[in-house]
Amino acid sequence: MTVKDIIQQIEHKFGRQPEAYCKRLINDALLDMSEKIQHYEVNAKEDLTQNKKWYALPNKLIEITRVDILDTDSRYVMIPKLLDGHLLSKDDTDDSGTGDYSG
Repeated sequence: MTVKDIIQQIEHKFGRQPEAYCKRLINDALLDMSEKIQHYEVNAKEDLTQNKKWYALPNKLIEITRVDILDTDSRYVMIPKLLDGHLLSKDDTDDSGTGDYSG
């Protein structure tokens, strides 16, 4: 949908309106939508499987802010974020599930 289409729909419903006014309404709506989207957050849970190291992430995922694991004491423990992703070997063949990347 283009700006021209939106202006035509506004004029069809409310009569002839100045183009600058219509553009200001469109800009206000876009700013309002972007503010809501910027703070949109979803929490997801995944059951862990024994000896499984890698889990698929949803295609819509933009950013991971934190990862917690439910401990055996029924409390959540936060997993620290890996800031140096280049240190993680992409062809790691360690299937032991220990997460040891030292080699």
